[in-house]
Amino acid sequence: MKRTLISIPFLLLAACHREGSKLERAATPVRVTPVELYRPKGSGRYSASIMPGRQVSLAFRVSGLVTEVHHIGSRGLEPGDIVAGGTVLARLREEDYRNSTAQAQSQLEAAREAEKSARAQLTQAQASHAKAEADFARARTLMASQSMTRPDFDAAKAQFEVTGAQVEAARAQIESAAAQIHTAEASISSARLNQGDTALIAPFTASVVQRNVELGMMAGPSQAAFALADIQTVKAAFGVPDTVAVQLKPGRSIAVSVEALPGREFRGAVTAVAAVADAETRLFQVEIGLANPGLALKPGMIASLTLSDPGAAPAPVTVVPVGSVVRGRDNPSDFMVMVVENKMATARKVSLGPTFGDILAVTTGVKPGELVIRAGASMVANGETVEVIP
Repeated sequence: MKRTLISIPFLLLAACHREGSKLERAATPVRVTPVELYRPKGSGRYSASIMPGRQVSLAFRVSGLVTEVHHIGSRGLEPGDIVAGGTVLARLREEDYRNSTAQAQSQLEAAREAEKSARAQLTQAQASHAKAEADFARARTLMASQSMTRPDFDAAKAQFEVTGAQVEAARAQIESAAAQIHTAEASISSARLNQGDTALIAPFTASVVQRNVELGMMAGPSQAAFALADIQTVKAAFGVPDTVAVQLKPGRSIAVSVEALPGREFRGAVTAVAAVADAETRLFQVEIGLANPGLALKPGMIASLTLSDPGAAPAPVTVVPVGSVVRGRDNPSDFMVMVVENKMATARKVSLGPTFGDILAVTTGVKPGELVIRAGASMVANGETVEVIP
């Protein structure tokens, strides 16, 4: 009887242990979907953003006090105003730079006077040197015939050497004056350029995007005074998948419509197709140049367009639901799907293609017909036992 009492608890513990093991090994319920083939449509509708044909930020090249801002009527320029190319948008106090120009002009005149004086000295020195040279030549002849004393000969020689040095000194003064003239002329050019840069001029006819200057404030190269956008021509920018990007070439004509302007169609040509896809969206940026009669198209408007494939019908591609794709646990830059085989989930690395609504093209990693977990794949571990549920 004692042996029986001991064995019964043991059997109960063993049974509980087996029951706990069954609970630990219980399969995870998942819903799956087969990998399918999808044939992309030959055309698709895209949304584009209207952007200026070109946009620039203008800043003064010199620093100074703002003394003038262009006015339209009784008010200064404001965002949305149109200015013609060549319009003086703002001015700095010009007197500061006018004084620098006058000072440089004075230096130039002084240098020219110095050169003029040096040339006169050179002429006089050359005449004295020519006379001294003749006297020294005669002294050599007389000295050779012993018709001149040594002191007189030495005096003639000294005079010849002194006048020669005076000629060289005059020439050096001319060279120095010429260098001063060159420096003064450069200073004048720089001063005049700075004086001209006190006016900030619109480089082309444009719309004012932003104004950052006011009368009486200090402005300079470190601060953008105006932002201008050329909207006489605009761009419609949008992204397309690689299957569409390869069909787009610069010059292709495309019609664009804008919801804010119903009933109007704007036709333009492709001007640029990005060579590299965006790292996040995996789309290639495309730009269409559009004429903008009456400036009806405003930057920031949303446009729509339809692209049709002018070539053969696109080949079918392997696709999976967007929700079945997860980031790799070891390397977040990888993309994975969980493939279910023999009631076991296996992580499979895949390469992604373009998106078609709620499905995503997969170029490598899976084959049509294989079953992938369509939702919650990130909650299932690699090698985990699963139970497929409807």
